[in-house]
Amino acid sequence: MSDENDKENESPAYRSGRLWGALHTLRVLGGVPMKGKLAHDSRLRMAERQPGLHIPRQLNKATKHLVAARRRGARHGKAADEVLKAVLESIPGDGGFPQTYDAAQRKEFRDGFRAQKGTYAAAYRALLR
Repeated sequence: MSDENDKENESPAYRSGRLWGALHTLRVLGGVPMKGKLAHDSRLRMAERQPGLHIPRQLNKATKHLVAARRRGARHGKAADEVLKAVLESIPGDGGFPQTYDAAQRKEFRDGFRAQKGTYAAAYRALLR
């Protein structure tokens, strides 16, 4: 994960993509099957086009995935706790997300998602299978 100065320089769309990556990881740690993963192209496309609709929906499910991860064992639970902290820190101060992103912002969202997903894949490789 990047340091604080990097986070301050990230665009809102990039940060939202990183948040989507954290939400994806939390779901996988909780045992959501492959078809339900947020990295699936159709789900990613929906989120990058309508973040104000899809991100809050997934945020509402975060504690469910945290509990599911804890039930899978201590290692999954500890990882999920760390990811949930990152999720909470990623929510904008006003709690809102834009209804849509333009093409450039959608690319930033996807870049942020890939960066965060890659960071968690490296950190939690054994738990994300």
